[in-house]
Amino acid sequence: MMQQLQKPAVQMLLLVVVVAIAGAAFYLSKQPAASVNKQPDVKNAKTGEVKPAPEASLVAESKTVNLGEKRTAMMGSVQQVDPFVVPTKKPPPPSMLSTSSSSAKKKTDKPPPFPKLVHVSNSVSEPFVPTAPKLFAPRGILIKAALVITVDSSSIQTPVVGLVTEDVYWNKQLVLPAGTQVHAQASKGRIRDRIEVKGAFTFIWDDGREYTINGVALDHQRLADDSYAITDGSAGVRGNIIQNDQYAQVKILIAEALQGIMNNNRQQFQSIYGLVPQNNTRNAALGGGAQAASAYSGMLTKQLSQDLDFVRVGAGTQFYIYTTDVFEPEMASIAGLRQKSQPVSSWQLAEETYARAQAENASASQQNATAAAEAEKNRKQAEAAAQVQQVRAIIAPAASAADSATDDSATTTPSSNP
Repeated sequence: MMQQLQKPAVQMLLLVVVVAIAGAAFYLSKQPAASVNKQPDVKNAKTGEVKPAPEASLVAESKTVNLGEKRTAMMGSVQQVDPFVVPTKKPPPPSMLSTSSSSAKKKTDKPPPFPKLVHVSNSVSEPFVPTAPKLFAPRGILIKAALVITVDSSSIQTPVVGLVTEDVYWNKQLVLPAGTQVHAQASKGRIRDRIEVKGAFTFIWDDGREYTINGVALDHQRLADDSYAITDGSAGVRGNIIQNDQYAQVKILIAEALQGIMNNNRQQFQSIYGLVPQNNTRNAALGGGAQAASAYSGMLTKQLSQDLDFVRVGAGTQFYIYTTDVFEPEMASIAGLRQKSQPVSSWQLAEETYARAQAENASASQQNATAAAEAEKNRKQAEAAAQVQQVRAIIAPAASAADSATDDSATTTPSSNP
């Protein structure tokens, strides 16, 4: 190849080729560049003749466009820009106005305050704060009432039933209307000429609502001249002393005397143990009579303490009910369900409800803690089991390979020995 290139004819041919390529490049560089945005030639549809497109002018067309009309930009006779319609400004609909006004109002309003943090588990709770009742009467008011049935001290189980005789007002509010029933129980029997009624008093309204409060029954003695007796307001409901047998005490004394006389008239003799009654008919009669007199004396004594001498308070007797608790008529409920027929105030019920809720919360917290501990224990056990499985998975292939190697050696060893 090098020998061919060294020939003069070949070298002259290469020189001619290089000069031709250089001349062609110089000629092409002197030619003007074609227009990039040259319009395509126009073809006549009827004759089929192709004519070059008219050149575009660089002077923009001056045109006035009203609002809402089509606006086009023309460069010479050729349209360069697509038509563009300027939209007319229309007022926004009322819904948009309301929305925009509400959004603007929301932007101007201050953000709401953050709520208080709520502790899911909190062993320290706020202390109980009782609330004062709206309709009430303080302790120590006197409620005038009158008995409906007669009460005797001989039968302490007889209920004390009465009616409220005058309306009770406090702070110009009616607390207890007249005609309300009153139910109580005698606490003790006879005390002089009175019966003591102390403890729970249950008031029953006309609609069946019940309310229980602690109180004490006091004597009410109003004289004919609208004044009050000196014993007015003293403890107990005054009655009359009833004696069925006015000679009962004399009978008891005579029976005791006869018992002593009969015991002393018995014949006795001296023995090593002292005086001993003789065993004869006379002494037997005297001993029997003494025992009969003793039994009669005991029977009269028992009757005197019960039926022979007792206090009777007739129906219609007036008395006071002195309240030892705050009177809350709003606590009245059907069948006394709200108070559970016990003289309990509203704040005591609220405190019991609060304590019960606290106990339930404490129990729930304890259960949650136990469940969490159990879940943590199960998680640790599961992790330990997973680690054991991983160790076994790692050890198992090595153990199986060792076993297979042992088996191979065991099988090949006998064949090696002749």
